[in-house]
Amino acid sequence: MKGIVGTVLKLAVAGVLLVWVLSQIETRDRLVRALPNGQEAEVLASGRIEGDWQGEDWVFLADGGRKLGPDDLGEGEELRPGFFTLLRNIRPAWYVLGIAAWAVLVLIVAWRWQILLGAAGVQTPWRNALRLCFVGYFFNNVMPGLTGGDLVRAVLVTRGMQVHRTRAAMSVLVDRLLGLFSLLLLAGVVLLFLDLPQGQEGPARRLALVRQGVFLILGAAVLGAAVWLSRRGRRWFRIDALLRRLPARELVAKVDGAITVYRERPAAVAAALGLSLFLQVCGILSFWATGRALGAGLGLDQQFVIFPVVQTVSSVPVAPAGWGVGEWLYGKFFQWFGAPYTLGVAASILFRLTTQVGFGLLGGLVWLLARKQVAAAVAEGLEADPSPDRA
Repeated sequence: MKGIVGTVLKLAVAGVLLVWVLSQIETRDRLVRALPNGQEAEVLASGRIEGDWQGEDWVFLADGGRKLGPDDLGEGEELRPGFFTLLRNIRPAWYVLGIAAWAVLVLIVAWRWQILLGAAGVQTPWRNALRLCFVGYFFNNVMPGLTGGDLVRAVLVTRGMQVHRTRAAMSVLVDRLLGLFSLLLLAGVVLLFLDLPQGQEGPARRLALVRQGVFLILGAAVLGAAVWLSRRGRRWFRIDALLRRLPARELVAKVDGAITVYRERPAAVAAALGLSLFLQVCGILSFWATGRALGAGLGLDQQFVIFPVVQTVSSVPVAPAGWGVGEWLYGKFFQWFGAPYTLGVAASILFRLTTQVGFGLLGGLVWLLARKQVAAAVAEGLEADPSPDRA
C-alpha cells in the first residue's frame, strides 16, 4: 500500500511540475529587446514569423498588421520564436547528427556493462548486454527517474544464474554510478576553465553555486569510493564492524562483496571509466546537436556543463523518465547562459522524444516480440566464473 501511495504521489508531483513547466513556455513568436543584468527581455511585439527565422529570409507579422524584416531590427532587438516555430524549423542535418551520436552511445554502454560483468566474474556476449540495455531503456520511460529501467535490467540479468547473482545485479548499480561520475567529471573539468556570465548577478551566482556543487559531489564520490574500497580505509573507519551491526547483515555482506570485487580488477574499471567518458561525450554531442537543430547558439563548452548536471538531477526518482524536472532545468540553464527559456524546454522535449522514447520503443519491441527469447538468451549467454563465492 505504501508503495502505491508513493508512486501516486510521485506521479502527482511530476504532473504538477510538467504542467507548470509547459505553462512557462512561450507559444507565440515575439520581437524583444535584450535588457542588462540578466533581466527578462522587453517584449516589443507579438505575432507570427514566416520563413526561416535562423536565416535572413523571414518576415515578422506583428499583431496589428506591422511587417518587419531582418533590416528593420533596431539595436539590441531580436526575434524570439515560439515553441511551435522552433519545432517547425528543425535543421535536419543537425538532428540526424544528434541521433547518430546517441546511437554510438547506446552501443558503447552495452560494451561498458559487459566489461563490468566480466570483472565481477560473469561472462556474457556483447549482444546479450545490448539486448538487456534496450529493455532497460524501455522501462525507463514508465518508471520514476532516468534509472528505473536499471532495476528491470538487474532482475533480468540474474535469471537462470546459480552463482554470482548478487555480483551480476550490483554490476548494474556500478555501471550507473560510473556513468554519473564520468558525466560530472566532464562537467567539473569544463567548469574549471569556463568563464561564467559577466554583469549578470543572478545567473552568475547560480552558475557559481552549480560549480561548487559539482566539485563537492565529485570530491565526496572520490573520497567515499577510496574509503569503501581501501582495506586500510575500512579499518580506520570500522566499516566492516558497522556493516555487521546492520539488519539483514548476510544480504549486506553479499552486496558489499559484489561491490568491493572491483578493487581487484583495476584494469577493467579503468577501461570502463575510459569508455564511460567517451560515451558521455557522445551524449553531450547528441544534446548539443539537437539544440543546434532548433537554433540554439550555446557553445559546446556550455553544453558540457548543462547536460551532465541536468541528466544527473533527472536521475533522481521523482518523475517517470525525469519528465518535468529535466525540462525545467534545461530551460533555466539556457536562461542563465543567455538563451530563451522556451528554447531550452523545446530542446529537452525533442531530445527526450528522440533518445528516451524513440530508443525506448525499440527496447519495447525487443521485450514484446521476443520476451521468451530474451530470457533464454540471457540464461544461456551468462556464464559465471566457478568459485566458492556464490554471491
